[in-house]
Amino acid sequence: MKVLYAGDASANLGPIFVASPFNVEVKGFSTHIWGQPLIDALQAEGDIEVQHMTPHVAIAEFPRTVDALSEYDAVIISDCECEVLALYPFWIPGTPLPRTNRLKAIREYTRQGGGLLMVGGWTSFSGRFGHGGYYDTPIEDALPVTCLKGMDDRVETPEGINAKILKPEHPIVAGIPWDECPVFEGFNKIIPKEEADVLALIGEGEDENPLIVTWEFGQGRAMAFATDCSPHWAAYFQPWEYYGQFWRQALRWLAKEL
Repeated sequence: MKVLYAGDASANLGPIFVASPFNVEVKGFSTHIWGQPLIDALQAEGDIEVQHMTPHVAIAEFPRTVDALSEYDAVIISDCECEVLALYPFWIPGTPLPRTNRLKAIREYTRQGGGLLMVGGWTSFSGRFGHGGYYDTPIEDALPVTCLKGMDDRVETPEGINAKILKPEHPIVAGIPWDECPVFEGFNKIIPKEEADVLALIGEGEDENPLIVTWEFGQGRAMAFATDCSPHWAAYFQPWEYYGQFWRQALRWLAKEL
């Protein structure tokens, strides 16, 4: 199985030294892949190959057509603003003008049989101050949830909040002792669509929110995971021994292997 994964990374500058009013230097540059544990977990059994693109790479190199996307069995979007996929690096001289719409290509790729997964975070769904920006887009059409339009959809729960599995026999969550699952430290508010299947909730009472939502979209499948796969929301979940099993099952379901 081939998986394309966009997001969950940052480019880091520093340290920055200000030796005097005339002497300011940047002494380092690095890229941190927040999603590396997810990449490692998916590839652990050797049957899933992940191509990861940081957002600053994806804006130029993420596939622009259904045919190009169809080289992959599933696409993961996680903490990658909608603008990264909607725009192109016009500030780089020589960048060719786009002739396709990647948001529509992702929707049609899913409709025609691909798997689509959006994982939560500060720039997923609507995201921080609405900057995730997936509301009213073709990608939202393909997802089993509606995003909060133009709103900050984050709920921070530093005290920790639990997952509640509603359909424990579903292939995505089966065989995992969810009663032992570590707490999460936040999530995105999402609204399941009418035909969607809610597999799990997160929180209780006023904090209750869908956690895992799936549906069939045309010939394809899509899944929304309302919290993160990496810190800070998943700081306890990421090291859990069943973390990899969950994500492998999710991707195999999206690719119609389960």
